[in-house]
Amino acid sequence: MGMILSYRDWLTESFEYHRELNPKVWEGDRMHAEIREKLLAISRDFWSSLKLSVKIEDIQLTGSLANYNWNAASDLDVHIIIDFSQVDSNIELVRKAIDGQRFIWNQRHPVTLKDHDVECYVQHNAEQHTSSGLYSILKDEWIIKPTYDPPQIDEKDVSEKVRVIKSEFYELKRRIPGAQGEEARQLLGYLDRLKKKIQSDRKEGLAKDGEFSVENLVFKQLRNDGTIEEIINSQSSAYSNIYEE
Repeated sequence: MGMILSYRDWLTESFEYHRELNPKVWEGDRMHAEIREKLLAISRDFWSSLKLSVKIEDIQLTGSLANYNWNAASDLDVHIIIDFSQVDSNIELVRKAIDGQRFIWNQRHPVTLKDHDVECYVQHNAEQHTSSGLYSILKDEWIIKPTYDPPQIDEKDVSEKVRVIKSEFYELKRRIPGAQGEEARQLLGYLDRLKKKIQSDRKEGLAKDGEFSVENLVFKQLRNDGTIEEIINSQSSAYSNIYEE
């Protein structure tokens, strides 16, 4: 009962649905000129810090502030679009390197516009867009214009999937303190697979049903209640136990 109540509280806070785009960012369906210029300036500062000699193909706003499901905690998610293969043929290596630099930059340069945090990303041009709202800040035009369509959320399905995942995780976590050597290695493998399953299910849910898919709501619930962080911490504990005597 407590978990369902927690989910309902979180749902009310995080998944508000409005009849208009956030008026702090938008004037009708066009981005406020002042906001656009500041986002472009921030993006270029971020890009300069990466020191990459690659052409920027676009700078885009995605997420809830490019849609009707915005709320007070929504971030301005700014994506710089480039071709990763122009940096190196190993796309995953490029992604990991840029993600590390991006994390450090965002931590050192906290920026808030109209009470919303700005988060900068670099995205490979071949990645699929799963958002139902996508705006080119660079070109000042919609790529995917959102439509007002309040979602139908299967709360029971979300709550049940969250319950099953947490039950599995806490059983693994319970076994970690007494595990060493090969047993700890097996537990680490189970935790790795559990985390990857949560992530892959979310990716498939976004591609199929968008931001309000059951899988994405499950991920967000697990992230918001700290379970994702607990899984990562438990992975570290399991790894340490592999080599303890």
